[in-house]
Amino acid sequence: MDLKKMTKDELELLSNKDITNLILTDSEKSMNTADLFKKIIKLLELPESCFEKKIADYYTALATDKRFVLLDDGT
Repeated sequence: MDLKKMTKDELELLSNKDITNLILTDSEKSMNTADLFKKIIKLLELPESCFEKKIADYYTALATDKRFVLLDDGT
């Protein structure tokens, strides 16, 4: 799937972990958790207040998914 060609409706059908995987595959570089979640919020056109309310759940979801590894520098 190409993230740039996906509509908001198509993105809403994916989990945040799947969107994260697409973002990282598309960018081909590591990113920190907060920047990834901010990008998801922007893509899904969610309110900024969503960041503070859901960042902990997002971090936990990534930490339990074997596709993602948290590096020492926070990326």
